[in-house]
Amino acid sequence: MPFTFLLFITRKPTLTPTEFKTHWDAAHVALLQSTAGPYFPLTHTRRYIARPAAEATTGSWPASVLVGTQEDFAYDWIAELVFEDEAAFQEFMGAVSEPEAARRIAEDEERFIVREKMRAVVLGETSVTSRE
Repeated sequence: MPFTFLLFITRKPTLTPTEFKTHWDAAHVALLQSTAGPYFPLTHTRRYIARPAAEATTGSWPASVLVGTQEDFAYDWIAELVFEDEAAFQEFMGAVSEPEAARRIAEDEERFIVREKMRAVVLGETSVTSRE
């Protein structure tokens, strides 16, 4: 049974949403792939909160909130990481927790995320309803 978790990340306020996305997609994922090697997840799906560029002139990038308030959406990115099973997830965690790997990952994260605001949760069953 696949093991899936969600990760919620907040960008450093000194970065634009574009700078944040560029660093995550171009540098951080590559670091995770090289560090985890064969233990990298089956999929690593990144979803970025919509923050209209029109607001960029004010130095603020509010989320496109449909229900709730800006304060409810302090994070900028949600990732879904899927592993073959929980054992595969544990192998991944072992690889990225090795002292040198953990140091490199933490050093990179300090460049673009607010680590204290990072949150993660394991997903349970999934139900999907389609139009057809």
